[in-house]
Amino acid sequence: METIPLAVFGLHLTGQPLNHQLTDLDATFLRADFTAPEYRLYAITNSGPAKPGAVRVTDGTGAAIALELWEIPVANLGYFLQKIPPPLGLGTVVLADGALVKGFSCEGYVAGEAEDITHLGGWLAWLEQEKK
Repeated sequence: METIPLAVFGLHLTGQPLNHQLTDLDATFLRADFTAPEYRLYAITNSGPAKPGAVRVTDGTGAAIALELWEIPVANLGYFLQKIPPPLGLGTVVLADGALVKGFSCEGYVAGEAEDITHLGGWLAWLEQEKK
C-alpha cells in the first residue's frame, strides 16, 4: 500500500478531537517534529471550534512550530482532504531538517484576522494557556 507523510498542527494531533479522522483512514503516527523556523501560527476562533492555522512567511519573522507526522494511505488522502474547511488546506510544509512533506497550510489572510500564537510554539501550548 502506497502511503504519504502528512504534517498536522492542531485538532488532528494525538488526543485531539479530530485525530479519529486520521485513524479512521488507516493513518499511522510516525513522530513528533517541528517546522523549519519559517512559520507563523494563528488561533482561528471566528467559526466553530478554535483551530490553528500555520502560514509560511519569508520575512524572517517565522518560528519553528510543533507538529506531528502521520503516514496516510494515498488512496485515502482524498477522503481526508474533503473534510478540511477553509481557510485551511493541504500544501507543502518544510520540516526542521529541510525535508518537504504534505501538511496543513492556511490562507494568508488569516494573519490579519486571527490571534497570532507563534510565540507559544504550537497548538498544545495554546490550549494549555487557554485553560489558565
